[in-house]
Amino acid sequence: MVHSPLGKLVKVYRGTPTTLNRLLAEGKLDVSAVSSVAAIEHAEEWVVLDHLCIGCRGEVGSVILHSDRPVEELNGRSIAVTAASATAARLLEVLLARHWKVKVDLVAQDRLAPARLLIGDTALRTAQCGTAGFIYDLGLAWRDFTGQDFVFGLWCVRREFVERYPQEIRALYHLLQTSHAMGRAHLEGVIAEASHITGLDGPTLNTYFEKLVYDLDSGMWEGLNIFMSLLGYGRDRLQTYGIPKDQLSGLKEMTARL
Repeated sequence: MVHSPLGKLVKVYRGTPTTLNRLLAEGKLDVSAVSSVAAIEHAEEWVVLDHLCIGCRGEVGSVILHSDRPVEELNGRSIAVTAASATAARLLEVLLARHWKVKVDLVAQDRLAPARLLIGDTALRTAQCGTAGFIYDLGLAWRDFTGQDFVFGLWCVRREFVERYPQEIRALYHLLQTSHAMGRAHLEGVIAEASHITGLDGPTLNTYFEKLVYDLDSGMWEGLNIFMSLLGYGRDRLQTYGIPKDQLSGLKEMTARL
């Protein structure tokens, strides 16, 4: 984004999913990638950018339950949960109650527990190192439970920002779509940079990136609607902002002018 002319008008902030959720809710960010749970909870204040997400169609690799015993033997015990991701924690709650049918206490990540919810680099590193114990991939568990895709993250815009700056949002929407396409076209470079930052090896990252889905298509929407229903919300709760993909090319000149 910072290499685009639009980048001159945009300040990029980096943070954990829960931090970005909070900043968007507080109005300190106008547009952000956020946890899908946060988008559901703030549906009246935020608009979802259509065709954009962070999801999976089964195994994801970066969201796991790491346990020293089979999940069926966790009944009545505790699980340490990271505070970095809102969606992963809620997904774990759903799977424990409805898929694995065990009752546990969810405790803070600094507490000793026989099982831990891990996300991101920590989850990938745990699997890469062959750590002893049982590893349950939550994306795969959701697929086994529902047969559906799962959406961990969405791009959202504060509703008043969409209304006040429609031209800028159209340009930013195009830029995000272009960024996705460029990333897929130059995956080797993305992997090399990610390896430098995280210390994870190239094959691990290549496998991980191949599992991720960035297009909020009909399969992703169906999985998201089922997740919303299981959380007690109505289907089709989210309002979207989108431009038909065949019209995105027409935004290039607009983006260049900003």
